Amino acid sequence: MKRTLVALMLTMAITFTAMAQPGGRARQHKVPPHAAIMKDLNLTDAQETQVQKLQINLQKKQTDLRAKVQNLYLDTKEQFLADKVDRAAIEKNVKAISDIQEQMKLAMLNHWFDVNALLTPEQQKIWKNHALRLGQAWHQRMRGMRMGMGMDPGMGNPDED
Repeated sequence: MKRTLVALMLTMAITFTAMAQPGGRARQHKVPPHAAIMKDLNLTDAQETQVQKLQINLQKKQTDLRAKVQNLYLDTKEQFLADKVDRAAIEKNVKAISDIQEQMKLAMLNHWFDVNALLTPEQQKIWKNHALRLGQAWHQRMRGMRMGMGMDPGMGNPDED
């Protein structure tokens, strides 16, 4: 159950944050996963407007949090390059990064529930099924990447050089 919830939260984070980025992965597909979900939900105009507002608010929050994480990665990198490496400062940054990443995941979870609250019971079933399928697919891809490429899931930021 815990794995499913984590996979669900991560899937939602990836899906919605990718939509917020120009050229993001969700935009590279002919039919983005988000568009497929929205089409299947058959939202009313009022629901669509409310969902769009929720998505924009989430995207703003996630953008701010991602910027904080990126700055902490850069601060940590700078600390490692210093003549005298300050372990306590680096540990403080690592903990701060973890805290922010937790905030991002919880924001996604809150977003999922906020959207879910706008939906009819039938739409809620579709919303939940899409999220579960995307979560399972994401989890399988991540496991395949770690196993097939020798990737350690605990290693730092994939964007770093």
